[in-house]
Amino acid sequence: MKTIAFLSALVLGASISGIAEAQTRRSAPSYGYVFGEYDYYSGGGNTLNGGGLGAGWRFNRYFAAQIGGQYSRKSGWDITNGYAEGLVHLLPVGSRVSLYGSIGGAYASNSQNTPLGTVSISRGGYRAGVGGEYWFASQWSLRASYHRQNTFAVYDDIGVGIGYRF
Repeated sequence: MKTIAFLSALVLGASISGIAEAQTRRSAPSYGYVFGEYDYYSGGGNTLNGGGLGAGWRFNRYFAAQIGGQYSRKSGWDITNGYAEGLVHLLPVGSRVSLYGSIGGAYASNSQNTPLGTVSISRGGYRAGVGGEYWFASQWSLRASYHRQNTFAVYDDIGVGIGYRF
């Protein structure tokens, strides 16, 4: 519940600052985006490979919010992860490159079918990280990010992918 309240406050604050910036500066970027990514997880003595999809909204030059989901499978376990996070674009390097920090919440679920039935474990936690984006065309970008997440254990998530803004 604290995570939802924090994310709501972050999105509201970003929205208010976006409106204020849009009134004073007409060239402030505001757009929606979607992305797909390959993820490599490491932690708790295990490594996982998987993929994910997400969507977000950039409110102004500095703030954005995004949600996403990731899936991986290892040794018969199906692992799904959903997250919501706020992004602060720390260093706009230029019109094509952006570096950001992010913080938010995540909810992961592990399940496995066994002869005795389905075993399932779910847990929520935090997610924080850094990333960068390179816009190689007007609407297409290459993305890379590193996140630390604590749901079942502390995991490091390295993601690379492609994004599209609309």
